[in-house]
This record gives sequence, C-alpha cells and structure tokens, in this order.
Amino acid sequence: MRAKAKFLLCALLTLGVMVSAANAQVVHNVSQQNNEVTQYGLTEVMGEVRFTHVSGATISSSITVTYIGAQISNLPVSGSATATGGQILYDNGVTITGTGAYATAINSTIITASGANTALGGQVIISIGGSGVLTPTAGDYISINGARTDVSAKSVGASIGATITSSPSNANLFDQISVTVATVNSAMTLAVSGVSNASCVAATNPNITIIEGFAGSFVEYTTPGAGTRPRYGATVDTQISITVNSLPTGTTLSWPATVTASAAAASGAILTLNAGSTDALAVYTFTTTNQGTSDSLAETFIVTPIVTHAATTAFGQSTVQAQLWPNVATTTVGYSMGLINTTADNFINVTKCVTYLLYPYVTCQSTTGFTTGLAIANTSEDDTAFGTGLGATAQSGAVTIYGYPKSVKAADGTSGTVSASISAIISPSLSAGDMHSVTCDAVTGFSGFEGYVIAKAEFEFAHGFAFVVGQFNTGSVFDVAHGYLALVIPDPSISARNVSAAGGETLGQ
Repeated sequence: MRAKAKFLLCALLTLGVMVSAANAQVVHNVSQQNNEVTQYGLTEVMGEVRFTHVSGATISSSITVTYIGAQISNLPVSGSATATGGQILYDNGVTITGTGAYATAINSTIITASGANTALGGQVIISIGGSGVLTPTAGDYISINGARTDVSAKSVGASIGATITSSPSNANLFDQISVTVATVNSAMTLAVSGVSNASCVAATNPNITIIEGFAGSFVEYTTPGAGTRPRYGATVDTQISITVNSLPTGTTLSWPATVTASAAAASGAILTLNAGSTDALAVYTFTTTNQGTSDSLAETFIVTPIVTHAATTAFGQSTVQAQLWPNVATTTVGYSMGLINTTADNFINVTKCVTYLLYPYVTCQSTTGFTTGLAIANTSEDDTAFGTGLGATAQSGAVTIYGYPKSVKAADGTSGTVSASISAIISPSLSAGDMHSVTCDAVTGFSGFEGYVIAKAEFEFAHGFAFVVGQFNTGSVFDVAHGYLALVIPDPSISARNVSAAGGETLGQ
C-alpha cells in the first residue's frame, strides 16, 4: 500500500512539473555572479543576475529578484531612468540590460523596472508588457546589475542570496529560483608599530601598516584610468580613516601627503591625505592608475607620520584605530562604524626625561648612631644664570629612592643572601629651582638599611649630595662625617645601560 502511495505521489509531482512547464510562456536559464563585498559596507554591489531565453513567447508579467535579508540602498526611482541602447539606466546605479528582442522591448519601454524594500529584503522588479508582443530567440537575455545593499551587519563569510519569482507564476519558468549574489569578506587588516619617546630627545616615528582585506577591497570609482569598474551610482572612492586617541598635548603629527602601495607598487595605487585632516584624525583616499590591476592585488600601505614633541609636551600613552570611510550611507560608497581594531593599538607613548642618581653607600642606623643625609637639587630652572632661552626647560616631578641592601657576608668573604630592594617617595613633586633633603633613617621603610641607593628624579638636570655622619666614640655627638656627590647614571630609555665593547659605564655628577 505504501509503495502505491509513493508511486501516486511521484506521478502527481511529475504531472505538476509538466503542467507548469507546459503553461509557462517563457523558459529561462538563470545565471549569477557571486561578488566579494566588503565587511561593514553600507552600499556594496551585488553580483549580476541574468535570465537567458530558452523557449517561449512572453505575456504580460513581472520577474522579481529579492535580495534576502539585505535592503537595497540605491532603489530604482521612478522617473530617474533612461531607456536607450537596450539598457535601463538609473541615475543611482541600477542597470537593466537586454539583448535581442529584450533590448528592443527596453528601448520601446515594453520592459520597465522598479524597486522596493520589503521585510524579506530589497527587490528589483522587471515588468514585461504586451502579451505576444515579444518573441525572443534562444540566447537572448535580460540582466540586473548595480543593485547595492547594506551588508554592514553581516560577518565575514556570510553570503547574500537572491530568490526569483514570477507573477503570474506560470508566465516565466526558471531552472533555479535561488542564487548567491555576494559573499562578505574582510575589509582590511591593520598592524601598528608603536613608539615610546622621552620628551627631551628627538622623537622616533610609529608605523601603521594597512593591508586590503582582499584583492579589490579598495576601489577608485571617480577617475581610475585603465581597468575602470562600472560606477553603479558611486560618488566617492574608498577612504581610510585613522584616529589617534589621547594624543599628549604638545605632540604633533605630520601625516605623509601620499603613501604608495609598497607590496604592489606596479598597480600605481596611492593613498592621498584628505584636506582637513588633523593630528588626531587623518583620512586618506584610495586612488590608482589601473583599477583592474589593483583588483588583482591585495595592496599594502605603510603610513609613517612624523612626530614632534614641544619642550613642554604632556606625558601619556596614545592609541590608534582605523576604519573604512566615509561612515555614512548618504554617499556611495559608505561604511558603518566598523573599527578594524576594536581594541586600540598603542601608538605614541611620551615619557618624562628622568635623572637617575647613584649613592654608592648609604647607612640609615644599621649601626646605631650612623645615618646619611640625602639631598637632591632640581636645577632645571637656570635662566637667571644663563639668560632667558639659554638654560634648561623648567620641569618638575617626583623623587623616588630605591634601596638595595648589602648582604651578610659568608665566612669566606663572599656575599651571602641579598635582601629584596625597597623604595619610597621622598618628594611627590620637586619644582624647578628647588631642592629636597632628608635623613634616610627618617624615610618610611629605610630605618636600619645599609647599602646603595638609586634615586629616580622625574625631571632632567637633577644633582645630588650625600653626607654620612656617625657617633663612633661613646659620649660624643658626631665624630665621623663624610660627604660625596651622587653619580648620574645615563637614562636607560635614551642610552641603554649595558656593557659595551669598551667595557664599564660612564657616570657623571
């Protein structure tokens, strides 16, 4: 019984298909192009959908292509189309092309087009008028190009499908009613080489490496020279926005006016800095002498801004982020606020110029009655001595001392276990032209200490002095005293503190 039921069902389905084919006025083969489209794009071009005539004569009907889950940003607008040369050309880019009898019908407005955005997705509707008027021959076709949709909410790898329907349903028969017209690909990748600059030395420059997410991600529509792409309503070229966050006050960036593609220079591709760009926001426009060649290469651009620090620059860490631009849907092309690096990359870190002072011997009541006085002078205020503009730049900053305790020696005279270092801030902010002195046993954590001390002054031109006093003989007040100048250790962030071929280190006072 079940076998008979299956046979009957198959027979009915076969009969239904035969009836549909018999009632259909026109049979079409459907073909399509699967375009790579850019992640975050608001106006990305969908691939062509083409209907090639197999057999039959047309009746009054319509063919609707629905881009599933994607709204059309350049809907065909009534009254904005020109029908000529077998094409319906809309000002905003949608193009309907016909050949043979279909071209003739387009020129005489027997075939027209319209569009709509629905809950299912954007639609392009081809209307065919006049029953029996058209008798296409095999191979004549009609195609849809230039529909732009918003793919900004779709992830890399997502596809955009299109479904095809006819009204009446038996007026047109298709060999497939569902096709893929676009696949979302990465917009671009970003690599940042940040720098850390001490404010008192010549700045080094960071690099931002921009790489197309795929060959053809960047497009020049306006004047691309050879290899021109159809514009399909495009009004601007691909642009790239670079945003610098928290740039320290007094630090300036000079962005290069042009950046030539480094990995594919033969393409003639260039990023050109837009007028109105600032230190914190640089916008570049992609241009190329041959869009066709550019479309075959994933191009790389290395952007190197020149960094300058004012004498009074602020200190701090800046970061950088980038995205495709413009981030509005009112221009074609346009992109959403899709930051390529959602976690900002470290870019320029401006640090204070620091003076390190070495006190080789400091005792702080390790032996009762013996202590050391430490003094530090901030000599970055000296215009009175040298004349205005001839002296140092006035600076201020904290002073921290780091103590490294001596060990208890073993019986053979070698050093024993070394205790952990200790530290304390002895001046939260020492102003230019001021000095600070302290008896070390009065500093928190240093009572009982003996060893060497490195003082870190967060300003240039610090100088130090130590004075050791002690009570050696019972009954006396202080009968031992000695003073010495602290040694200046070169700032390791400027001059690495390692042993060179010459050996040793050079210290000043």
